Amino acid sequence: ESRYAEAAALLDGADAPVEQAHLWQERGRQAFRSGDNALAAKWADAALDCVRTLTTEHVSEIGRDATLVTAEALNTKAVALARLGRDREAVGQVERSIELAEAAGLMGTACRGYTNLGVLYTTIDPAKAMEVCRRGLEVARRIGDLGYQARLLANLAVACCTFTDRCPTEGVPAAEKAIEIDRALDQREHLSVPLIVLGQIHQCNGRPELAIGLFHEALDVARETGEPQLLFPCYDGLATLNLDLDNLAEAERYFSLAQGICAQHGLDPEGLVVLPFLD
Repeated sequence: ESRYAEAAALLDGADAPVEQAHLWQERGRQAFRSGDNALAAKWADAALDCVRTLTTEHVSEIGRDATLVTAEALNTKAVALARLGRDREAVGQVERSIELAEAAGLMGTACRGYTNLGVLYTTIDPAKAMEVCRRGLEVARRIGDLGYQARLLANLAVACCTFTDRCPTEGVPAAEKAIEIDRALDQREHLSVPLIVLGQIHQCNGRPELAIGLFHEALDVARETGEPQLLFPCYDGLATLNLDLDNLAEAERYFSLAQGICAQHGLDPEGLVVLPFLD
């Protein structure tokens, strides 16, 4: 937060609307990760307002950069809206973000959009969720972006195992590949996601001894960032696993931790179950 304040002070009074927009967008993304979704939406709107102040002359000079920050801010606003229960509005924001990014050749930003859109569609149109994940994965592979490949593979695993009978043949390999990529790149901010996904798959298929190890590792990683949307499924998964194993005291402890993280950040537990991993 102090670094953001320093950057804001440097930009104060400067005629630099795009740089200001980038700063507000990054503050919004950080607010989202810390669980303050209303603030995240506010910062994203501030970023979009900055871009709207650009004159025609400005746009002709820095059009691509303006498009980049607009697409990113739309994504950030979308994930915040989704956490606030405004799913359909969120979908529209992400679709617009992808449209802008692809038209400008900003394929990395488009991949972020596909990652979020695949999650959002799981509640609206599951078949389309898988289609979006595959389309995004194709783009990420084409541009060689391994980071987004891991994110899209994890989302594809969730969709396959939730809505199809292809969990063993497609879902599990996708989750395992995402873990492999995250480990190779040392993507600690994302590694907990495919670990949770694979843990949930093993849990649902009656393999608690495999699931519990994955959840514990995911929790260790998630604690490094303290991101609520990652901590909650770890606590919740360990609670239900311990309940299944008749470890009632441990189950109660993890249920309490899951409830506590939601209460601390004003989050809806059901929303975190339905839309677990947004970026």
